Amino acid sequence: MCLSCHNEKPDRAHGRDVLGCTVCHKGNPLAGSPERAHRGLIANPGELAIADKTCGTTGCHPGEVRRTRKSLMATNRGIISTLRYYWGETGSHHEQITVNELAKKNIKTPAADYFRKLCATCHTGMTKGRLPGFLAEKGGGCTACHSTPPRGADAAKGIYHTRITKNVPLHNCVRCHNRSGRIGLTYQGRYESEGYGTPYSQGELSENRLRDGRYFRQLTPDIHFRAGMACADCHTQKEVMGDGKDHAHLQEQLEIRCKTCHAQKTDLEKLVSLSQMPYFAWQQQMDQIDIPRLRIKKQDNSLVLEGMADKKLHRLAPPSSSSCMQPVHQRLTCQACHSTWVPQCYGCHVQNMKGGKQLDKITGRDSWGSWKEFKSFMRFNAPVLGILEEKGNSNRANHETHGDAGGKQGEVVILVPG
Repeated sequence: MCLSCHNEKPDRAHGRDVLGCTVCHKGNPLAGSPERAHRGLIANPGELAIADKTCGTTGCHPGEVRRTRKSLMATNRGIISTLRYYWGETGSHHEQITVNELAKKNIKTPAADYFRKLCATCHTGMTKGRLPGFLAEKGGGCTACHSTPPRGADAAKGIYHTRITKNVPLHNCVRCHNRSGRIGLTYQGRYESEGYGTPYSQGELSENRLRDGRYFRQLTPDIHFRAGMACADCHTQKEVMGDGKDHAHLQEQLEIRCKTCHAQKTDLEKLVSLSQMPYFAWQQQMDQIDIPRLRIKKQDNSLVLEGMADKKLHRLAPPSSSSCMQPVHQRLTCQACHSTWVPQCYGCHVQNMKGGKQLDKITGRDSWGSWKEFKSFMRFNAPVLGILEEKGNSNRANHETHGDAGGKQGEVVILVPG
């Protein structure tokens, strides 16, 4: 009876013939009036606060919801701990405090306030639509990634319902991943310019602007973007949604690196059988499996990666034996040579004005103390190489090199783009 009023067209897996509206949205589908039908209605079933009653119910996605709630995208644990450590508020950058705990404990240190005012819009636990302007698009739990708005003919018919999809589009990722390292921008070849409308177009301000007003210049995109690959083609479920463990930093949750796909054929063949394993069978064993699940398959005499959304096949080439495999290059990350440009921000400053008010993204209310970021100038050029030293065994994200790299005993030294 919901569809007698609502002109909706859900995706096939969640449609009326499979589930029905109230399995996810609750409410009463047999009521004779809108008021009674909408009692207890959940507009966005994907919100993490209630997802165990909707998306995470038995027979649906309980494991995914449980792991997602512990993931770094839901907790912001890495951002908070690193920020507070470098601002001298804690003695360790492995502090296990989440965005929810930050709110419950009502921590009011400068670093915590800075996070609440400038950083706290980008976590999946935030309620979608609660903040003003373009910030309303962020958050939403499961639907932050797995929903797309109606397009084309559906939008023209007035269909409102977002489509649930496992093929996460690039736009959903870039909605949050466009500041700090700006990876969502550089992947598309978008360089954030000085902020003065440059480069000018025919004497006028540039028309290339982001949703928040920042100007950008179009440069050479990443080779994977040019091949039509989205973020989710490489970054796995265990990376994005978490593996159920409380990690302190992003690199601890990563399981993909360049050499995962750009490897010798014998190494890639180990991934083929895993990609063919039924999803639910993999879910039951994922804690015991230490190799990533990617859509790698055999085609003729080659191994290819299948695009999640467009099913396009991408041939997997091994690293060059004449350059990449040379001993002198084994201490370099792949990005050290293969990055054509990176954004360089010089002279970044943060100003705190105690007399002004600013929106606290956690509470949704203005509070005293406003923050503003400044940058002296930005440039795009070849990456500056830095040395990363990790005592003991390097974690999975830094496994671009092994063995003695010329550093101190018991350490791994890796050159990375700075």
